[in-house]
Amino acid sequence: MDSKSKAFDRRSFLKGAVLAGAGTAAFGLAGCAPSGESSSSDGSSSGASSASADGHLTADSINNGTWAFEVAPEPVADSEIANTYEADIIIVGAGVSGLACAASATEEGAEVILFAASSQPVARGGSNHGIGTKFHERLGITDYTKDSIGGFIRQELARNGYRVDQKKWYKWINNSASTMNWLIDLMEAKGYTTTMEIGYTDTEGVFSAHPGSHNWVETADGKESGAATGENLVIAMYEEKIKEQGGEIHYNTIGQYLVRDDDGKGRVSAIVAKDPDGNYVKYVGRKGIVLATGDFSANQDMMAKYCSWVAPLLQYNEVDYDAMFQFGGLGPGDGQKMGLWAGAAWQQTLPNAPMIDAVGPMPYRQSIADFSGLLLNKKGQRYSNEDVIFSYGTYAMMMQPDMTRYGVWDAAYANHFDSWETFGTTIVEHEGKDAYTPEQYRALWDENVEKGTFVRGDTIEEVLAQLDGLDAEQAKASVDRYNELCAAGKDEDFHKDASLMAPITEGPFYGCKLEMSPANFLCVTGGLRTNENMQVCDAEDNPIEGLYNLGIMVGDSYANCYNFAICGHNLGMNCNTFAYLLGKDLAEA
Repeated sequence: MDSKSKAFDRRSFLKGAVLAGAGTAAFGLAGCAPSGESSSSDGSSSGASSASADGHLTADSINNGTWAFEVAPEPVADSEIANTYEADIIIVGAGVSGLACAASATEEGAEVILFAASSQPVARGGSNHGIGTKFHERLGITDYTKDSIGGFIRQELARNGYRVDQKKWYKWINNSASTMNWLIDLMEAKGYTTTMEIGYTDTEGVFSAHPGSHNWVETADGKESGAATGENLVIAMYEEKIKEQGGEIHYNTIGQYLVRDDDGKGRVSAIVAKDPDGNYVKYVGRKGIVLATGDFSANQDMMAKYCSWVAPLLQYNEVDYDAMFQFGGLGPGDGQKMGLWAGAAWQQTLPNAPMIDAVGPMPYRQSIADFSGLLLNKKGQRYSNEDVIFSYGTYAMMMQPDMTRYGVWDAAYANHFDSWETFGTTIVEHEGKDAYTPEQYRALWDENVEKGTFVRGDTIEEVLAQLDGLDAEQAKASVDRYNELCAAGKDEDFHKDASLMAPITEGPFYGCKLEMSPANFLCVTGGLRTNENMQVCDAEDNPIEGLYNLGIMVGDSYANCYNFAICGHNLGMNCNTFAYLLGKDLAEA
């Protein structure tokens, strides 16, 4: 692995971020950026500091030290500004949220300039959650409305420890239908087919969720786009709509810092950026500056401060503003840093909630389900009730030795269910991804054997022997115990529902090893403290006039982890609904 893509363990991460030596201000007490320069995107700095006199960490150095990313660059002189642009609304970032806001505002006649560090619109995935939409009505789904899901939402708030901003959640619930209906109309006007992913039916009702994730496909058979890449269609539509409605988009332009009037105590009126030629330019927003610049997971220092526990899954690649999917660390936190420099507070909830998943490649059924066969750790021990959605199954896996798990199952497992719905499977057949038949899914297992992803054997002993790092003797004892429980029809060890107790007795047998790695880390959520109107706030929760915030960087939307239980929640709430509403609000201001 080259130096641009280096993964390292938690101890090295924290040591490097905090005590990288006298030549870094990663946890500096006195570091500051050179005049006219901002801290680099990877969180490094040339300032000098030490954690304490003897080089050890102290509570004082942790709580009162200055991180390199917290030090603002010196403003450039007016004479260095090559061009000044002015509009009603300035939007920074060409992801879903920035584009949606610009499309909404220009639709109302607002003058909008959107600029972005990328050279094109960027997006990931394709799941957009909405509640009680016109597509629900088409499908005859009448029991999923803003007035019928109170218990489900309360359950989700509890999973977040109630450490989220409920005003945002309920504003989304009350407005998601109108926003999604707007988006459905726009996408269908372009000739795309609206689809909806299946919901999730938990055997005991704990994780059950109605279908609500909308996506779009280019062809009726769903072979293109959909849940995996459908957002590419959305952002292309938004870009075209913005231009048709008179908005401007400037690509390859990187924001540097915000301009706040009255010696940094008044309104945020402008943002200074660098254009594609490296010239300083200023964007003046008569009604507001909207930050929509993505996450901060590619910034080592910011992750050390705000989400250090995921260090084993991070790698620090060279920042690519055009990246659609880049695992192990994505955005450099440009917008978060600019907001902090302008006086914004960080969100209340710490640590920030990451998006982590390990749904595959073991056989699973339903959109967010984990593998429900037999799971073992490296010691050959069963460690969990396997009947859990994949986000929580992933966290249980991270607690195992070397964050590794093994799945074991037999040929008959393919027939344990009549069909196998997986991520992206849609309700309407042939209008999105279809479910697999048992025969099709079994064929996929054999394809994975050929690829080396799965192992196969005529006996369970052959399979266990092929699984690298597994204590095969203890694993065999665990398989025997599991089969005893299956025969008894009752899981006395972990109380898994009897309907999911599939015995491992009919050859050929299959197995798979899965290790957590940067490939399982998607991004980190949250950042700047933001109220329900998308106004960025200071430490006293007072809005900073003229400054707004959208998308993944909206603070206090999630806590603990982004659990995927509401498929497409972030795209549905922070990226589309709040962007749509903010565009209308600013246009009318």
